[in-house]
Amino acid sequence: MNWKLPHPAFAELLTAFSQAHTPVYVVGGAVRDMLLHRQTELTDLDLVVGGSAIPIARRVADQLGWAYYPLDEARDVARLVSTSTPSPLVCDIAGIRGGSIEADLHLRDFTVNALALAYTTASPSPSLIDTVGGQADLTHKLIRRVSPTSLADDPVRLLRAVRLAIQFDFRLEAETEAQLRGLAANVQSVSPERLRDELWKLLLVSDPQQGIELLREVGLLGYLLPEVAATVGVEQSLPHLYPVYEHTLNTVENAAGLRDWLLGTSKKPRNEAHALVQHKLAAWQDRLQHHFQTIIGSQRRRADWLVWYALCHDIGKPQTRTLELLDDGTTRTRFFEHETIGAELSDQRLTALRFNRNEVDLAHAVVRAHMRPHHLHMSFMGQTISRRASFRFFRDVGGKQTGIGPGLDVLLVALADRLSVDQEIPPDTSGYLDHVEQLLHYAFDEAPQLPLPLVDGHTLIKRLGVKPGPRLGLLMEHLMEAQAAGEIQTPEDALQVAAGWLEQDGA
Repeated sequence: MNWKLPHPAFAELLTAFSQAHTPVYVVGGAVRDMLLHRQTELTDLDLVVGGSAIPIARRVADQLGWAYYPLDEARDVARLVSTSTPSPLVCDIAGIRGGSIEADLHLRDFTVNALALAYTTASPSPSLIDTVGGQADLTHKLIRRVSPTSLADDPVRLLRAVRLAIQFDFRLEAETEAQLRGLAANVQSVSPERLRDELWKLLLVSDPQQGIELLREVGLLGYLLPEVAATVGVEQSLPHLYPVYEHTLNTVENAAGLRDWLLGTSKKPRNEAHALVQHKLAAWQDRLQHHFQTIIGSQRRRADWLVWYALCHDIGKPQTRTLELLDDGTTRTRFFEHETIGAELSDQRLTALRFNRNEVDLAHAVVRAHMRPHHLHMSFMGQTISRRASFRFFRDVGGKQTGIGPGLDVLLVALADRLSVDQEIPPDTSGYLDHVEQLLHYAFDEAPQLPLPLVDGHTLIKRLGVKPGPRLGLLMEHLMEAQAAGEIQTPEDALQVAAGWLEQDGA
């Protein structure tokens, strides 16, 4: 096995720690990933040293020019962050727990993470330490607790077990899974921030819908995302082919496919529908990538939020479900205003998980507006969406956000939703993707930056005798739409249209 670290900055860091304190141990995920041949993904490193870790870490940071942070002084944990590499590299350093590296490894969560590489100045290559069978479990693709107390010692490990199983396509060992089910309620004692970070990692995997389903199977979903759990068993009428929960999982899968296409992490379409979508949207791929690769908050990319929007888009349905009696004696399930209720519920859940306000507001706006593209499609069936309607769409969907941006998020989540409703795409005989193309064309090629009005309120009051108040606001909004649609170009045009609107409005 080649134990060479993939980044030279990490190799330099290990050399410095070995010289400052021998031996030093690389532990946890980095060792696991090396054994799984996933070194290229390594951006963080966990080290264990004998004695006090904090002063050693501070000396090495000063020597190499890394940023130093005392992460947890009570537990003797420090963090070093590279300041000279193109992308951040993070190294956490802790003192040995239990008096020996073997005892330290027995205090860890899962056997595949309880592996260590010992680095010393006397040996040209590190030696692997495996006292709990981690290598064998990697070979057998098994997530197994280190000890009977591992899960109870830190309940966030309950969620981490699911995340690791999905991330690596491993299965949960029987006793580990049984204990996980029995301790599921303990996850309520974990801080919101830690739950948020584990959930975020879980939904970053290529098939996040499998992670949500495994959370449900082991009894964790109701404690972590009760609004999603409430959708289980809620039936829907045609054109939906699936109940709300199963439809949500399909939408999450489609959103993940769009996310991976936007980020370039997967070039192969998941199915025929995704192939058609990628073909239709190819002309805007670069500009969509630019938009969705931006960071919303705390290093979380906009594209990764698509999966969360998909997960939350129908959580308002259980509270809004009604049955409508049809003329033929059958019933139809309706969910009036489910997007409004869903937006409020998503706001509450994301706030409880300590996402920042900007992220919460954007999620609220997207969930609330996710039906708008569907309504536009139905209104313009067989026709081109008008410039005025396109302007209204991008203007209205932002909520507390501004500009074209939120509309793009809404449009892709609505597309993921549409792909999950029925089996009509492909061949897309209704032209839904044509309407998506038209909205993208407007957003990228035609939409004006919110223009200055051709006439202001004072001019309308002076020239046309309009009184200040709500009526003046409605008139200004009407003129802005006409200006965005290209129907007026000069102040004289605006005054003429305003006079006509006033005459009609006053009739």
